[in-house]
Amino acid sequence: MKLKKLYIVIVFCIFIYRPAKAQLYIDNAIFIIQPGATVTVQGDITSNTDIQGTGTVLLKGAALQNVSMAGFTIPNLEIDNALNATLTSNTKIGGSLLFTNGKIILGANNLTLADVATVSGQGTGKFIETDGTGQVIKNLSADVAATEIPIGLGTSYRPAFITSTGTYSSAAIGVKVVAQSDISKPPMISDYLAVNWPITKTGVTGTVAVAGQYLDVTDISGNETNLRGYFFDGSDWSSAGETHDAALNRVGAPVTAATGEISGLDKFTLTKAKVFLQGAYNTTTGVMSDALRTPTNLIPLTDPYRNAPYNFVEVANPTAETAAASVFADQSNVNNNIVDWVFVELRNSTVSPGNTVLQTRSALLKRDGNIVDVDGVSPVTFNNTPNGNYTIAVRHRNHLGMSADPATNLLALDEKKSTAVLLDLTTAGATKIYGSAGAFAIGGGKNLLWAGNANFNTNVKFVGLANDKDFILINTLNNNPIQVISNIYSPADLNMNGVVRFVGLNNDKDILLINALANTPSNQTLQALPN
Repeated sequence: MKLKKLYIVIVFCIFIYRPAKAQLYIDNAIFIIQPGATVTVQGDITSNTDIQGTGTVLLKGAALQNVSMAGFTIPNLEIDNALNATLTSNTKIGGSLLFTNGKIILGANNLTLADVATVSGQGTGKFIETDGTGQVIKNLSADVAATEIPIGLGTSYRPAFITSTGTYSSAAIGVKVVAQSDISKPPMISDYLAVNWPITKTGVTGTVAVAGQYLDVTDISGNETNLRGYFFDGSDWSSAGETHDAALNRVGAPVTAATGEISGLDKFTLTKAKVFLQGAYNTTTGVMSDALRTPTNLIPLTDPYRNAPYNFVEVANPTAETAAASVFADQSNVNNNIVDWVFVELRNSTVSPGNTVLQTRSALLKRDGNIVDVDGVSPVTFNNTPNGNYTIAVRHRNHLGMSADPATNLLALDEKKSTAVLLDLTTAGATKIYGSAGAFAIGGGKNLLWAGNANFNTNVKFVGLANDKDFILINTLNNNPIQVISNIYSPADLNMNGVVRFVGLNNDKDILLINALANTPSNQTLQALPN
């Protein structure tokens, strides 16, 4: 142990210096390090009381050092140990923290920085490693601007920066870094950081913003230029008041709750919509059949629309949607069981001559008509989309599409689940749905997408060129009207029961002729979308 003007006042018992291991052990003693003095410790530190004075404790071991302060304070601490130091209990720094070599590893313990504490020397391989549940807690008693919290993982430095204005009462901001994408991010977000900063906030009346510094390339999934700062409050993501700086590799946002996470995502909006498919809808139960997923799931796990035979045109949606097999399993609420995939179009608000498809998404339809993302739960995400008013259209592989009317039924979209408005096309008045009379079917008092579009074009018809009857009979059943194909996911399966048949009970020809065309072979129904 090196001593310079070191005064030790022993009360009761005990300060022990063990030369063999160069440990510092303080047990119910007053230990004072005078100004300008440094106590060099090559072993572990154990104390059940504050170390007093304004001198410095220097960690300079030849092996990993343990620091056990039982929540008490070290006035000034320097680490010069390439093999690092680890906290075995909570510790507080009262004046300064200097990194010369090595890291302080938290594990499950917290390191608190007093409101006046300063940090220096931090950088790659020299920081506080938040490898467990422990946080760095910064006490606040006055406004701060971009105060750096020197955290990281492994050899990677990913600091946080705190800015606050307001009033303070026993105030503290806790922060750590986790080297993975936030598990609460929308399931089909396209651009995001593979890192997040969990935050706790207490005692601040006013505004606190936290920014995190990520590793360029390593922490980026997608396009960095699309990233915006986001805060997740346990329910909603918010980019209001966000900051982003690609040159500094930082994203930030106001901390609007006592706990949450900071991360970077593209500016997304969430869509909640509801539709019924005529072929699957049961007018008695008021919900749709989910026969395509039981007893054996026939619904593909991956979006069927971007490939043959459907080949729907995808817009601003380069990544195929994929759902886990568990999403198609029985749900505790049977009305949450998945019926099929649908194709959702986000369109602008232009009324005439017609609006433009800005982005498309393949999503999942539940028995109760609600459209959800690939996790089977979340609203549908549209990426890189500003908040605003939009037209929503929904299409299906063997039903005609349906759209809200851009003149009367625009949907206000933002990024918050808690405020998302449901576009319920099943109950919307005729003036709220695009197209004249006949743009949608009626069943059980609900609006339905017209069934019968077996050849997935823009009309439903029984006779004439490119009619749907021939697609069922000739293209699917090889012109054999008595043939039955079971356990099939096919556009010819108009009643969506997993079976294609032309005659007999529950046949698909009758869905086309009777349900969709009022038993009049010469009738036809045209799809009504606003362009």
